[in-house]
Amino acid sequence: DEGWKKPRFKQENTHPVVRVSWNDAQAFCAWLTKKELAAGKIKAGQKYRLPTDAEWSVAVGLGEEKGNTPREKGMGIKGVYPWGKEWPPPVGAGNYSTRLNVDKFDYTAPVGSFAANQFGLHDLGGNVWEWCEDKYIPTSALRVLRGASWGYYVPGSVLSSGRLNFTPGGRSDIIGFRCVLVGG
Repeated sequence: DEGWKKPRFKQENTHPVVRVSWNDAQAFCAWLTKKELAAGKIKAGQKYRLPTDAEWSVAVGLGEEKGNTPREKGMGIKGVYPWGKEWPPPVGAGNYSTRLNVDKFDYTAPVGSFAANQFGLHDLGGNVWEWCEDKYIPTSALRVLRGASWGYYVPGSVLSSGRLNFTPGGRSDIIGFRCVLVGG
């Protein structure tokens, strides 16, 4: 399915890819690993994959979360957002729903349009929900999504500890992914 090539809104090459399933994201990581190994850009033992739920929590600056599964941890830390603790979000906090009036984009924004966090990472809040490696609960096929998207505006839905779950074959205009390089 090449639905990612035709989202329901206009995008440029600088915008995050959308309409990709967890399975698509896994295939991309495997393809990129093979390509960059062959080109000598990464070393043997290194590979690309999706971030884990725990890695995402560290990247967004959360402390210790209570719970054993992403489902149990979901929205567990109240009042902490990717931009800080204030509500509503300040202008420039990220790409969220037009109802919040914090950015100039109706849909996705070019990647890196907003300030990086303390770790130099961009877009950990807003723009698109991003796939993680993990299952939402161990007994389910559903996978974890983090980060909220351009369509969200309710305080609870954009918390740094917020999570969604979705079927690994599912696609949506509000879902994308990022890769992490591990090993070596």
